[in-house]
Amino acid sequence: MPKSDLPIVISGAGPAGSSLALRLREQNLPVVLIERYKFPRQKLCGEFISPECLAHFAELGVRDEMLAAGGDRVFETRFFEPGGRSVNVPTNWFGAGDFALSLSRARMDEILLDAARRCGADVFDETSVTGLTVESETVRGVRIRRSDGTTAEIRASITVDATGRARVLTKLADKHAGKTSEQRRQFVGFKAHLTGVDLPVGVCEIYAFEGGYAGLSFVEGDEANLCFLARSSLLGDGGNADAIVDDLRRQNMRARDTLKNAQKVHDWLAVSVPAFGIEKQPAIRGLYTVGDSAAFIDPFTGSGMLMAIESAALLSECISETGVENEKLSRLYPARYRERFGRRLRVSGLLRRVAYRTSLGSAAVRLLSLSDRLRHAVARRTRSAGHTATF
Repeated sequence: MPKSDLPIVISGAGPAGSSLALRLREQNLPVVLIERYKFPRQKLCGEFISPECLAHFAELGVRDEMLAAGGDRVFETRFFEPGGRSVNVPTNWFGAGDFALSLSRARMDEILLDAARRCGADVFDETSVTGLTVESETVRGVRIRRSDGTTAEIRASITVDATGRARVLTKLADKHAGKTSEQRRQFVGFKAHLTGVDLPVGVCEIYAFEGGYAGLSFVEGDEANLCFLARSSLLGDGGNADAIVDDLRRQNMRARDTLKNAQKVHDWLAVSVPAFGIEKQPAIRGLYTVGDSAAFIDPFTGSGMLMAIESAALLSECISETGVENEKLSRLYPARYRERFGRRLRVSGLLRRVAYRTSLGSAAVRLLSLSDRLRHAVARRTRSAGHTATF
């Protein structure tokens, strides 16, 4: 297996980047992990840690710390159509444990990054990647700028874009190749922590409204996370997150009840979402994508962080087989990625077409309420077939 004294450079220390660093260090590979921010920090996310993630956390040595961090253990998810009718999906239907964990990204990411440091990854936080070093149309490293303004170049055996939907390194690669990577914004996401919500513990609730949906669950510190995704057209004519939440309260009976006394703990975080599904591969060899940089799955499936962590495990497995030989790795990883995640992304895409139309959503809720077996089948098809933490 080809080896190199040069490190594997990962940009982005979210769940995909930090868990990849941990798995590569288990192979005794040198790792440099670059993160733009200083942790802990708030991050826009549904903050739903699917039960399958807990098996990955056990393998990475952080499960006990995650469970002790104060998040809510979620035993079921309830989907509410505007008139108040609902269907529930018990967490144990996902086939990997009795509960999910609702924990802030600030705390979860901090735990993973600290573990990466302890296992020997070289961590550069408050550091931005400003460019790529490209030789013979292959990425051979990155150029960075630290918070104090100093710059440096880091040579790499392979480079990984784990910067999420921003896809910072992939856009740099596309620019180098003379390709445009800008996409029109189709959706927008908002998130804030709230107090004063009327929500039972142990439950994640999803609320449908015309053009979007919202999710609510408790995290640590007696706060609840409200995160929603809406068509960008709802922001026309001066619309903002507060206006969309007002629409949510007016349209969805259950949301009106749970949020009637809610108060924001911090300002809204916002992000644009151009598209869902598998993203195009980087235009230059030697650069690989994990997490939301590789694909974005609909948040209502509750499997976004699972896919991030699974994609990191998959890339680690491929590197274990091929080493850092880009010619082999650049063929193996994309093929296995599509094999692993293609079906669940297609299923979530079909469900999205229902979720954004309240008439279809209400009909789907009525249909699904008639059959536990049907709901179970739909839930499983947004996941892998069984536990896949060890490949």
